[in-house]
Amino acid sequence: MLAADKMLLRSQVKQQAIALREKELNLFNSNFSAVATQAALLAGFSMAFLEMSVHLHGTHYNPVAKGLLHLFATICICTNIYVVSVITFVSVWGSGKALRGRDGSMAKVVDGMNKERWLIFITFGIGLISLLSAVACSTWLLMQWEVAAVATSLLSGTCYALITSAWRIFKKFELAPGELVRFDDFLRSLPKQQEDADFDEEEMPESPSSMVI
Repeated sequence: MLAADKMLLRSQVKQQAIALREKELNLFNSNFSAVATQAALLAGFSMAFLEMSVHLHGTHYNPVAKGLLHLFATICICTNIYVVSVITFVSVWGSGKALRGRDGSMAKVVDGMNKERWLIFITFGIGLISLLSAVACSTWLLMQWEVAAVATSLLSGTCYALITSAWRIFKKFELAPGELVRFDDFLRSLPKQQEDADFDEEEMPESPSSMVI
């Protein structure tokens, strides 16, 4: 009876731990989905810069600005397509392993998503800054230099505000090592399955065929 209660307790605790891990999995999938949507939108905006044609003998033609415009637009497209692709890989393969994998797969997938999110967010930030840089270059091709200088100053201030705000918000909501909720230590304290198997073998009576008469 006690052995059965112990096995029931272990299964209930593991089930609750998996349910909590599933909440983390859904949180990562929701966050990644939002980032992927924005990245796809930015990649579409960047395509407009590659299609923008400036006459070689135009009043505001600047070969340096045009070259930088195409360079930043290409970087923006590459980084955002990379973000969308990586998020697709992580969401599809990670969720599949979490649901169909062996015992402990849910925890491995959640930890893996937690590590992948840094690369995803940094790459998305590079794409966002590249888009603003491409807009700044386009101002020197389409506007008078006075207006272009003002627009470039505004775009530079926007880039600085984005970087500082991202760092400030990250430090505000950053989880300290002691604040992070973990389930490994708690699950490790539970009795192992092998102990119950050994106990059952010791307590199991010998079969009549093996008894010597």
